[in-house]
Amino acid sequence: MPYTRFDNISTGNDLTDNRSFNSNSYDPINGSEGGLDGYWPGFNISWDISYDFSSTLWHYEYTLQNSKDISHMILEVSNTATAGDIQNFHYSDSGAAFQTGQIEGPTVWTKSGNITMPNSFYGVKFNVGGNPVVYSFDTHLDPVWGNFFAKDGKDGGDSVYAHNTGLNTSPFNSTDELDYIVRPDGGGNPPIVPEPISSTLFIAGGIAMIARRYLKK
Repeated sequence: MPYTRFDNISTGNDLTDNRSFNSNSYDPINGSEGGLDGYWPGFNISWDISYDFSSTLWHYEYTLQNSKDISHMILEVSNTATAGDIQNFHYSDSGAAFQTGQIEGPTVWTKSGNITMPNSFYGVKFNVGGNPVVYSFDTHLDPVWGNFFAKDGKDGGDSVYAHNTGLNTSPFNSTDELDYIVRPDGGGNPPIVPEPISSTLFIAGGIAMIARRYLKK
């Protein structure tokens, strides 16, 4: 996969962003617009990803807002990920309290059952939906760029579905961040925490004291 690990791409603001059918504009600070393909009036997918240093787990949360109830969503993970890597999966349908939902995979998902999906990919399938719907889970898998696919039934005879524009080509090698969403990788790299200034000053002060004692001797 050509994706770059999250600590090497643009900015930490990418951990909270969105994709929509609006005009293309990549702005992780104020919110991006565009980046989707398919047919789903009013569809928007947003995410909020954080890291818990006490549990050493990433928390992923995706919110899908749309004009029709969602049937399911497939989220890409790297092909080294297993079912045990996705913990505490919950969903909230239409603003209700979070519940434990149904999840399948990870496995390779194809056009079988997802006829409007342009290319196959390896991922997990969330078999619950609503309008809006929120999916959340914890994992040690760190964030990178990747794919998703969501669908419902039909609207006036037209299939209702949405996916990131990067899913249109395989291999998925676009260098435009707007073509993807942030998803779990197959690794486990926590973010680097800068040493607090107070600790640095404390260490520097200790070294200076030792040096003065040595010179007196």
